[in-house]
Amino acid sequence: MECLPIKTIEELDAWTPGDQVDGKVCSVPLAKRRERSRSTPKTLLCHDMCGGYLTDRFVQGAEDPQPYRFYHWQYIDTFIYFSHHFVTVPPVTWINAAHKHGVKVLGTFITEWDDGKLRSQKLLESEESFKRIANKLVEITKYYNFDGWLINIENVIQSDKTENLCNFVGYLTSQLHKAVPGSEVIWYDSVLNTGELKWQNELNCKNCMYFDACDGIFLNYNWTDKTLHNSLTMARDKGRDMDVYVGIDVFGRGCLGGGGFNTVEALAAIRRFNMSAAIFAQGWVMETQEKEKFTENENKFWSMLDCLLPASELTNFPFTTSFCQGFGKKYSLLGEVIHEKPWYNLSLQELQPTCTNSQFLRHHLQYQPAIDICTDDPLTGGACLSLSGKLSVDGQPLLFRLFDTSITLPQEDVIMSYTYKMSSTTTCDLFLQLEVQESNGSNQLWILRDTKVSQVPQNMTVYNSLSDAEVLDLIPSVKASPSNGWITRYYCIKSKGGSAIKSISFGLQSTGSLDKQSIQIGHLQIVALKDLQSLPTNKDIEQVQWETSEEGKSKISWQFPEDNAVTYYNVYSASEGSKCLLGQSRTKCFYTDSKNKGHLSIQPVFFSSIPGKTTSC
Repeated sequence: MECLPIKTIEELDAWTPGDQVDGKVCSVPLAKRRERSRSTPKTLLCHDMCGGYLTDRFVQGAEDPQPYRFYHWQYIDTFIYFSHHFVTVPPVTWINAAHKHGVKVLGTFITEWDDGKLRSQKLLESEESFKRIANKLVEITKYYNFDGWLINIENVIQSDKTENLCNFVGYLTSQLHKAVPGSEVIWYDSVLNTGELKWQNELNCKNCMYFDACDGIFLNYNWTDKTLHNSLTMARDKGRDMDVYVGIDVFGRGCLGGGGFNTVEALAAIRRFNMSAAIFAQGWVMETQEKEKFTENENKFWSMLDCLLPASELTNFPFTTSFCQGFGKKYSLLGEVIHEKPWYNLSLQELQPTCTNSQFLRHHLQYQPAIDICTDDPLTGGACLSLSGKLSVDGQPLLFRLFDTSITLPQEDVIMSYTYKMSSTTTCDLFLQLEVQESNGSNQLWILRDTKVSQVPQNMTVYNSLSDAEVLDLIPSVKASPSNGWITRYYCIKSKGGSAIKSISFGLQSTGSLDKQSIQIGHLQIVALKDLQSLPTNKDIEQVQWETSEEGKSKISWQFPEDNAVTYYNVYSASEGSKCLLGQSRTKCFYTDSKNKGHLSIQPVFFSSIPGKTTSC
């Protein structure tokens, strides 16, 4: 099952919504973030890599040992999936991953070259024709559950049709806002009010009619300080200075600084005007650098931009993550290896840290701390976090800040837990530290740890973990314990309501050797106690139906009671007593070549890492 673009007007006209249960449809609602000040510039990321629709197009994932993935979502407000096809519908895997992090996703509507000129003529033939196509784009947006469009017209338009083009942009924007609240339409700096194709590299009187009709403009890459000043002046007069996205080409084509690892030069120039930015083709890192060092190079690229990119604060409650990036050398579930081959499925990407190793560079610490991804020994999914560093001789803890948040706790009992693993040579204590703003405005530190603390400062509250017996008594639904050396600690917080978690950090504190210490973190969750107690971990999958899809595959659909806490479903094949993982689904359907009922089984996974009952179907 693949997500594919729409290549012609005829194909667009013929498009109709599919079933309510469709694996191509995003199942993850757009997560909320803390609202930023209106004076804070925005950042748009336009993903253009090798023509698009690579292994990311496969709804149920693919076997890909070196896939491209993006995980610096904290810096991005809007993500555009770009290709040179007529209508680029974003693959569901990207929409799921972005939405989990509160990032909007736009598709691309493009006409270019001679074919584009002919399509533009059909599009702008009449009011009826442009409204018909706009209505289709609205339907597609709503059906697949993404958030809007980049409009990229890169061919000459007949001068008597520019009014229709502007009306098309305005009509699409207004209809989309009605159908999908919070949606966006962005115009690319290309065609002028005369119909001439001439990139302006600024907002001016020749292209502002399109800007006025939609939510923003994506400027071409060959700007100067003078054109930035012109753009800002015009946008500010309209009260929309943050809606001008200044383009940066990471491949450096005509762009200040030449792109690549020097992209920071262009971004710094844009931020000097306090303007929004549109970063284009960040896949440069994988396309031009060593693929084997992708993580190292990707982190290097974004760390150089860190101080110029306002990071978002997550507000998710419940808050759960296994730190999986949506790929792995293998797939594990609670420490047990289920699948031994490389896999790639961005729909399985979990919440990624909003804080990076830049926190240590800024403070010039000498103990070499690092937050890394570890794919050799995941708890659940394909990766966990590794926290490492040389501890302080004076016994001061080494803090690893992972998340900046704005999570308001409800007035009820809350379970906080983390799952970790340390080697036999590790000689340090691990604790979880939360910066909390109480409902009365005071600031507190909550420390969650195993060891007792003799003296507790006035602004600190220390919580000790529940015993195994207390966990079984309090949360009987969570019966499975992690294997392969992983340990889970649970803490019960009697929340009075109104407290807001502002940051989440792990701390390492020496209990012996001062050599470099390393601990793996496989899972972190902050969940209402009642939600854990009511998990339907013993419930069967229900109402299983088999049918043949349009592609000739077997489509299995099912129902599951109380599935709000289900992160995804594992689907297995079973023969002669063995069980083989076929793949995962975020929706209640799966596509397979198998025609044999009874040889498949389905298992829900709750809150990122808690396995449910496996049901044969």
